[in-house]
This record gives sequence, structure tokens and C-alpha cells, in this order.
Amino acid sequence: MPKIKVSISVDDAHVDRISEVAQDLQSAGLEVEQVLPTVGMISGSIDSTQVNRLSQIEGVQYIEPEQSYQIAPPDSDIQ
Repeated sequence: MPKIKVSISVDDAHVDRISEVAQDLQSAGLEVEQVLPTVGMISGSIDSTQVNRLSQIEGVQYIEPEQSYQIAPPDSDIQ
């Protein structure tokens, strides 16, 4: 299964325990890449079929899949 990158917002009641939330997310299958305690965010990647499991973790407020954009090379024709 393909992995997707996600950003996870931690609720205000759990920001002071963000490392514990990150450990719980890792146990649920998230490959934690970055923990940002000052803004209450955790980013990582997970199998696309397992994303819903993350919402069951205590302290998770919101899960947002990473958006990717691609622009044409500088020498390409304008469309």
C-alpha cells in the first residue's frame, strides 16, 4: 500500500504531552518525521489504509493529508 504524508494537530489539552501523543501515533503505524511542540503539530507518513486509525488516538484533533503541487519547468510552453 502507498504511504502518504500527514500533518496532525494536537488538541490544546495534550500539547504539553505531545511526545506521548507522538509515541502513541507511532505505535498506531505513523512514521513520525517531526514533532513541533510550540505549535502542537506532528508530521509523518503512514500507509494510506491506516490513516483512520490515527484519529482514535487521544490528543489528536485533526489529521490533514499533505498536498503536493507540481509546476511546469521554466523552459516549458505556457499553457
